[in-house]
Amino acid sequence: MQKRPAAAKTCSCSHGHGSAHHTHTHAHVHESGCKCDHSHAITLAHGEGESGGLRQLLPPLLGIIGIGFGFVLHRLGYSAYKIPYLLAAAIAGFPVARAGLGALISGNGADINFLTTVAGIGAMVLGEWAEGAAVLTLFSIGEYLEHKAGEKSRKSIRDIMDLAPLTARVKIGDGFAVVAADEVKPGDIVVVFPGEKIPVDGEVVSGASSVNQSQITGESIPVDKLPGSHVFAGSLNGEGTLDIKVTRMAEDTTLARIIAMVEQSQHQRARAHRLVDTFAKYWTPLMLVLSVSLAVGVPLLLKQAWRPWIYRGLTVLIVSCPCSLVISTPVTVVASIARAARNGVLIKGGTYLEALGTVKAVAMDKTGTVTQGKLAVDQVIVAPGGGVTRDELLRIAAAVESRSEHPLARAIVDEAQTKGLAFVPGDGFTSVRGKGAYATVNGGKAYVGSEDLFAELEIHVPAYLQEAAARFRSQGKTVVFVGGGRDVLGAICLADAIRPEARDAVSTLRDKGTQVIMLTGDNRANAMVVAKEAGIHRVEADLMPQDKLAAIARLMEEFGSVAMVGDGVNDAPSLAAAGVGIAMGQGTDVALETAGVALMKNDLLAVPWAIDLARMARRMIVQNVSFSVAIKLLALVMVFGGVLPLWLAVLADSGAAVLVTFNGLRVLRYP
Repeated sequence: MQKRPAAAKTCSCSHGHGSAHHTHTHAHVHESGCKCDHSHAITLAHGEGESGGLRQLLPPLLGIIGIGFGFVLHRLGYSAYKIPYLLAAAIAGFPVARAGLGALISGNGADINFLTTVAGIGAMVLGEWAEGAAVLTLFSIGEYLEHKAGEKSRKSIRDIMDLAPLTARVKIGDGFAVVAADEVKPGDIVVVFPGEKIPVDGEVVSGASSVNQSQITGESIPVDKLPGSHVFAGSLNGEGTLDIKVTRMAEDTTLARIIAMVEQSQHQRARAHRLVDTFAKYWTPLMLVLSVSLAVGVPLLLKQAWRPWIYRGLTVLIVSCPCSLVISTPVTVVASIARAARNGVLIKGGTYLEALGTVKAVAMDKTGTVTQGKLAVDQVIVAPGGGVTRDELLRIAAAVESRSEHPLARAIVDEAQTKGLAFVPGDGFTSVRGKGAYATVNGGKAYVGSEDLFAELEIHVPAYLQEAAARFRSQGKTVVFVGGGRDVLGAICLADAIRPEARDAVSTLRDKGTQVIMLTGDNRANAMVVAKEAGIHRVEADLMPQDKLAAIARLMEEFGSVAMVGDGVNDAPSLAAAGVGIAMGQGTDVALETAGVALMKNDLLAVPWAIDLARMARRMIVQNVSFSVAIKLLALVMVFGGVLPLWLAVLADSGAAVLVTFNGLRVLRYP
C-alpha cells in the first residue's frame, strides 16, 4: 500500500462517544493550521450541553428535596416548615425568574417564565408556601425535560455525521492510500469494496454493483450502479467493487447538506408560542399596571384616602395571580404525555404537544412510513408449458439466491422459508453484477435475473412473461425471471407492500379534516401506485432531502401547521422543519431524535390518535385559561365594588387551581 504524499494535517476531536476520536467532514482552518469541520462547535456544544443539563437538573432536584422537607416539618407541627419551602422556591425559581426578567428587559414582553415567577411569589405572599414552591419546581422540571429533548436533537446531527466513513481509499498509481475523508478532492479516484459505505459524492468510473442509498434518497430498493452512475456519501455498497471519481468536496456532499439543513431547521424553526405565553404577554403587565394604578393613581389623581385603595390594589394583585393557570397547564401536558406513552406514542414535551394539536395537514414519507420498507414476494408467475408449479419455481429461485446477500435474493429466500419449501443451496453460485445470478440446482443450470441476464445467455423470454413484467413494473413493482437449462420457467414479482393500517390511518385523518400529502424520494410511478393504494390524493415524488424541505415550507405556508411523518436520514431536515416531526419507531436513530414525536408501535393509526389527543389537551388548556380568566374578571368586578375581602380572593384563587387541575387530569381517561 502506497502512502499518499503531502497529506494535509488533520485533527481529531472528541465526538461525544466515550473516548473515541473522529475526523470531521466540513473543513475549516483553525489558527493553528489544523483542519477540522464546523461541527466541532457542535461537539463542544454537546459537551457543554451535558454539563449544562446537569446544572439545569440541580434546581428542580433541590426544589423537590426542599418541598419534601417542608412537608415533613409541617406534618410534625414545626413552624420552621416555611424555610425549606422558601429555599425550594428560591433555588428552583431563580433560573425561571432570570429567564423571565431577561425576556422582559430584552423587549419580548412577559412570557411563561415571568408569569410563573409572579405566580410563585404571589402564592407565598398569600401564605401558600407549598403551592409557591410547587409552581416554581414543577415548571423548572418541565424546562429541564425540554432541554433534554433539545440535546436529543443535537445528537441527531452527530448521528448523521457518523453515517459517512471517516476515511477513504484513494487510488495512487497502481496502489492506493487510506486518507481522511475530508482530505479527498474532486478528481481523486476512490475505491470502495463490497459491503463498505461510500465516503464521497461522485461518479462511478469502473465496476458495477447495487447500492443501497435509501437513507439519502428514500428509494425502496438498492440501485444498480454502472460506469457513469452517480453515488452519494453515506450510502452502502453492495456486492461489487466500485472505482468512484470524486465530484464534490467533503463539505459539499449531499450528506453534508442534510446535516446543514437539519441544523438550520432546528435553529430557525419558529418555536410555537405556548398558549400560556400568549396569555402572559398581555395579562401579567395589564394586571400589574391596574394594581399600581389603583394603589397609587386613584389616591393621587382623585384625592382619595390611601388605605382603602392600597388594599384594593393589593387585592387586584392577589386576584390576578395566575397560580391556577400555571399549575393546571403543566398538569394537562404531563397527563397527556403519559396517556400518549401508554399507547406507544412518545411526545417529547409540551411544545410538541401543543404543535400537534394545531396540525392542519400531515405529510408522509413513502418508504418505511406508508410502506413496510422492505421487499417481499408479491406474485409468482409460471410460464405456459414451463412444467413447474409456483412452489417449484420459488424453490428453484431460492436455491439459486440462497448464497446472495442482495435484498431481492433475501426476499425470495424468506418467502420460500415462510412457505416451508425445502431447498438445497445451488452449487457454483455466480453473481452477474447488475443483472442477476446463476447456480447448479438439481444437476442443471438455473438462472434468476433481469431480461439482460437472459439476453446475455441467449435465452428467449416469452412475450407473455415480458408483457406481465411490463405491467407489474408500471405499478412500481420489481420483476425477476427464473430459468432452467435453456428455458424461462416463470417470473417472480416483488414489491414494498404498504402497511396494513395505512389506508385506515389516511382515511381517519381525512375524515377529521386533516389533509394528507405524500413526499418521497422515490420515482413518481412507484409513488403514485402506493398513494392510490393508501388513499392519498396528493403526491410529490423524486424529492431529494432539500426538495422535501422546500415542500414542507410550501405546505407550512399553505396550511399554517404541518406534521411530517418519516423514518429515514433523508427525512431528518423535514422532520426538524415541520410544525412537529413524527418518526416511525423502527426508523433511524437520526429520525427518532430529530422528531418531536415517535411512534414506538410503528402503527400509522397512532398518528390521527395522537393528533386527536393533542387537540383534546389543547381544548382543556383553553378551558382552563378561560375559566381562570373568568373567575379573575368576576373577582376584579367585586374588588372595584369593594365587596371582595382579601380572604375570599385567596379562596377564589386556590379553588380555581383545584378545579382546573382536575379538569386537566381528565385527559388520562382519553380512549
